[in-house]
Amino acid sequence: MHQGSFVARSGSKLLLDDKPFRFSGPNIYWLGLDENVDGVQWPTEFRVRNALDTAVEMGATVVRSHTLASSQGCAKAIWPERGVCNEEALRKVDFAVKEAASRNLRLIIPFVCNWSYYHGGRETFTAWRGLENPDDFYTNPLVIWDFKVYISCILNRINHYTGVSYKEDPTILAWELGNELNGAPKQWVAEIADFIKSIDANHLVAHGKQFEVDEDKLSVDSLDILDVHYYPADASKLVNDSETVKKAGKVFIAGEYGWQQCDLAAFLVAAETNRVVSGTLFWSLFGHHDNCGYVQHYDGFAVHYPGNHFNGDLADKIPQMRRHAYAMTEREVPEPGIPAAPIIKYATRSIAFQGVVGGAYYTVEKSVNGEQGPWNTLYFMRPADHDMPWIDPSRAHNTRTWYRVRAYNSGQREGVCSAIFESAPFTL
Repeated sequence: MHQGSFVARSGSKLLLDDKPFRFSGPNIYWLGLDENVDGVQWPTEFRVRNALDTAVEMGATVVRSHTLASSQGCAKAIWPERGVCNEEALRKVDFAVKEAASRNLRLIIPFVCNWSYYHGGRETFTAWRGLENPDDFYTNPLVIWDFKVYISCILNRINHYTGVSYKEDPTILAWELGNELNGAPKQWVAEIADFIKSIDANHLVAHGKQFEVDEDKLSVDSLDILDVHYYPADASKLVNDSETVKKAGKVFIAGEYGWQQCDLAAFLVAAETNRVVSGTLFWSLFGHHDNCGYVQHYDGFAVHYPGNHFNGDLADKIPQMRRHAYAMTEREVPEPGIPAAPIIKYATRSIAFQGVVGGAYYTVEKSVNGEQGPWNTLYFMRPADHDMPWIDPSRAHNTRTWYRVRAYNSGQREGVCSAIFESAPFTL
């Protein structure tokens, strides 16, 4: 767990150990529950670690993740039914929180989503009470009671791995009332923010709308952070919104921004130079698949690091986002890390291996005479891509074959070679 202090607020600034705290990082919405691999499933430990390691390699110090608390109404959710806690789901969340802490990452965690997605949302709570109007989430006393019970379950949860309750864990930077709660009444915001702080006096509380500052909430005393989302990223809007929030003495963050079809460089520089902006979080990071390649997501904003060979627009944007993360925290941008050893998962007529953090290219070698070689190059520094697994066009099905793989970072520095994988003969 984090051995450090809680992130605090002084007026419109975040503080850590009495020093200004600014950040940048990704949204990794699926850390607690995913939709992208084999339906609605908990992500594997490999995927959680791989994504968080990638965030660190990109310079992140904060991650925002919906499903670490916004998880209701399906079999693998935190609350599959009203008032029913799913211990297995909570242990998946425990693991992600522990792993974030071990990398010195902080977390921003929404309790609910405005939209009805695979992990639930406002409509889940209203449906549990037989109500058809999702806006009853804000006004129906029974629904409000249910939401408070749900929040208290999260806040009082004791992490299975660390023995620390969430309300006492400095890994969490802030609780967010919900993701993009556009229609939330001021009275409801104040009531829920007050309720959170009545249980948890350690953490900050955030609230936000989808596209603009929720100005009538600026006077809510128990609210610390206003979160605005930008699709596309717009520098002038960012500056204007941050000044509005500053005047009210609250902290401003860009909790999501889209990097497509915009002047991203201007947006990032505006955030860096306008110190009223406490943090920026891009949408959204996906790591490697368990078997091979990257996990795919098709909203147009999936970031696959280093991503510089299979998406031309992303090739330009990822270095900007990495530089920006270090600039927000006033650190020098380091050289890309040296990739770890890939793990070969299987090899027949094709070869599949787990990608590694920072792997921009891969060399694949084969031998038909044993582990001592000689080794022949099947692919030399082939750029990482989505076309996995890779085919061995010369593989004879009736022979034993040995393979090994090595990754290279975007600066073409080679990493550690994989363990040798022996592939037995197979029949067609």
